[in-house]
Amino acid sequence: MLEFLVSKVAMMLTLGMFSTGMHTVQKIRRKGTGDTPILPFCAFATGCFIWLNYGIITADGTLAFTNFVGTLLNCSYVLLYYWYAPNKKLVYQTVGLFLFLLIGVHMYSAWYHESPEEAKNFLGSCGVLVTIGTFASPLAQMKLVIKTKSAESMSFPLSVMVCAQCIMWWWYGYLIDDFFVQMPNVFGTLLAIIQIFVILKYWDNKPKTVSSVMDNV
Repeated sequence: MLEFLVSKVAMMLTLGMFSTGMHTVQKIRRKGTGDTPILPFCAFATGCFIWLNYGIITADGTLAFTNFVGTLLNCSYVLLYYWYAPNKKLVYQTVGLFLFLLIGVHMYSAWYHESPEEAKNFLGSCGVLVTIGTFASPLAQMKLVIKTKSAESMSFPLSVMVCAQCIMWWWYGYLIDDFFVQMPNVFGTLLAIIQIFVILKYWDNKPKTVSSVMDNV
């Protein structure tokens, strides 16, 4: 019963986080891609696809369904980004790189492994690496927040949601005794907590320009 409840809460929090990409897409539709990178959408789509395959091979319906929806959402974000992107060559290159990665992962896990357990370990390891890389992406933004001494560029509710999501997935991984589910979410929880503390520290500070900060370095 506890495993069921934890899995459903983790799933709802994750789908809620994936849906925040719609806000970015709406902004792109109004103002163009601007300096919005496509990399996060591609990374999320890649991670979801890997975890979808991991959920299928481990017969975990919660992981499979959550990441099936996540794959569809993030692929749709990539397509919409491509539609509005002025530099489509860069989009081709970025998407092509991730597609090459996914094809390689899928081919090995589907055909070239010696046993289902080996395929599971391979997919789990790939999922851990991609997820940790995705969780680490806000580090550059935190560096900017510390330089400008303003948390205006970071979302407190989103950081809290990410923290709660990681805690629930870690708990779920603990309940089903799955190291690959636990590992990246321990890292994600710690990073989200650091983000929350950084936001709270600079919550009321007026922003300084990066150039003015660099002049004082």
